Amino acid sequence: MPGSETLLRFAAAVLGGTGVGSARERLVDELGQDAMWEAAGTIAAFCGLVRVADGTGIQLDDGVLAVSADLRGRSGIDGFGGAGNSGPAPAGDFDLTDVAGLFR
Repeated sequence: MPGSETLLRFAAAVLGGTGVGSARERLVDELGQDAMWEAAGTIAAFCGLVRVADGTGIQLDDGVLAVSADLRGRSGIDGFGGAGNSGPAPAGDFDLTDVAGLFR
């Protein structure tokens, strides 16, 4: 994707709290002012959604919990406080060809 490295650097700077000014300037120089506002809005929206989900204690559905166990373990997501809301992953096989089935 054109500009992906610049967008990733901007997101890392915003989330890390360092180098935001230079990352923003680079993004504007390479992709334009509108792209910077879109990127900033997307970062803000995702940060807000995560806070709402954590604050309300949203649980993962059994199917999502089961099929994401390996990814959650490798990424360290299970170390976040909200992970305890879902409990352990259920045993059993889930049909990954039926996406809707993951949410039952």
